[in-house]
Amino acid sequence: MDNESLPEEVKELYANFGLAIYHAQVLEYGLVNALVFLDHIPNKRRLATSPEQWAASVDSFMEKKFEFTLGRVIRELEAVTEVDPGLQDLLSKALKRRNWLAHGYFKDRAEDFLTVGGRAKMLTELEESQELLISADAALEQAIKPARERIGLTDEVLAATYAKLRVEIGADG
Repeated sequence: MDNESLPEEVKELYANFGLAIYHAQVLEYGLVNALVFLDHIPNKRRLATSPEQWAASVDSFMEKKFEFTLGRVIRELEAVTEVDPGLQDLLSKALKRRNWLAHGYFKDRAEDFLTVGGRAKMLTELEESQELLISADAALEQAIKPARERIGLTDEVLAATYAKLRVEIGADG
């Protein structure tokens, strides 16, 4: 069956699954960035002897963290800073949801996928998953904002950098 012959609710289901996994990856990047702000910069910045060496150090640090499971990255965050219990709870729920989506979602919902009502239920679950992952990332961002700002990455600096990047790559929209 080609994509054009798929029912619209199936296409919407796949698109929302993709969005949920996307938001899980955004959270993962946010956690690794948090480790850069809270661990790598405070502990390693003074060791760099040039901007190039520092850039290589940050890149290497991040590459290593991306090899870890999401659960391990969360544990590393908890090891380098005190994590608010509300954020801990959100990250725990986000981790469980991400793992279920990545490793068992379609298997667990195989029967639901066969009916219109089941697919509607799945769509609701995927929208809820997106909301959970977005909420966890937003709470993480708020928690690390002071550390980010201490190194000069204010909201204004980030917005200007993003705008400059969009111009450099010729982004549309």
